[in-house]
Amino acid sequence: MDRSTWVEVDVSALKHNFGLVSQHVGVSVCAVVKANGYGHGLVIAARAFARDAAMLGVTRIEEAATLRDAGVDARILILAPVSDPGEAVKRDCEISVGSADQIASVPSGARAHLIVDTGMGRLGVPETEIVEAARAVGARATLASVWTHFSDAAGRSGPGQLARFETVVRELRAAGIPAPVHASNSAAALALPRARFDMVRVGTLLYGQNPPGGRAPWTPRDPFAWYARVIAVRSIPPGATVGYGSEWRAKRETRVATLPVGYVDGFLLEPAARTESVKESARAAARVAARATGVRVSPRAVYVGDRRAPVVGRIGMQLVTVDVSGIPGVEEGSIARVPARRLLVDPSIERIAIGDA
Repeated sequence: MDRSTWVEVDVSALKHNFGLVSQHVGVSVCAVVKANGYGHGLVIAARAFARDAAMLGVTRIEEAATLRDAGVDARILILAPVSDPGEAVKRDCEISVGSADQIASVPSGARAHLIVDTGMGRLGVPETEIVEAARAVGARATLASVWTHFSDAAGRSGPGQLARFETVVRELRAAGIPAPVHASNSAAALALPRARFDMVRVGTLLYGQNPPGGRAPWTPRDPFAWYARVIAVRSIPPGATVGYGSEWRAKRETRVATLPVGYVDGFLLEPAARTESVKESARAAARVAARATGVRVSPRAVYVGDRRAPVVGRIGMQLVTVDVSGIPGVEEGSIARVPARRLLVDPSIERIAIGDA
């Protein structure tokens, strides 16, 4: 059966990027595969990194269970506290704890990683309680590590947060607690070399992308490509409209192609991941204005080979139409590459592993 739309994930590119990160940081790497492997496929990403990573990082116990069911036998660290730590231990997973209640629920035999809050503000024990908390974990189970998370590693708050965590580490060592420590995400791995400690927890860089505020001093390989087959091609006369609301009208005879993807699949969705504020609203308005006036090229397009085919009309739920007037040879069955925020591409669209090295 010919697929109508699919994602190809280049496993050799994932492994290549891991090697670049590992060489740069010079310490162990926890490969973060949460959120469906940053859109690349949870199991595909985990298998790509499992052999060389110190451990794999996920957020939810369901992700860990999926990996175990798929036969992934690497160390798995669940980065967020879980409601049933006993189930995590049964799955041979390592858990994170960041409060007195969570520490009290740690099962005997667990490998527990203690979160300390140095400024992120969402998880972790206070810095002033770190020694007491570490001893409490160690009295119940194995204290596998103590870690923190940066709120803006490459920004102004990064150095201060690092300094606070260095104080935490000194207090642990003075108290005779030798647990490994880690703090760096992708941004910190680039911007704050002192923050690498015993291990880094990296996601974004492994997938060939730069983190906010940072740029890798190497050339990564992009492992992700979303494709769709053209399902219809037609010529429309001047004045004809396309799409809901009849908002787009042809100025001349135009050859258009329709693809079976749309906003429900994640095509050109914009994640609402920022706090509502005047500053953020102004930024969003500036982006829209720049595209409308032609200062910035709109991303509303797909690519046939290396030729850009702009979207005409509204993007539908599962269909989109593009202008292929200047692209010869487009017909039903032709394949187009679909740009997208890969994290938002519908997980039910099949991820196909290619290029395994």
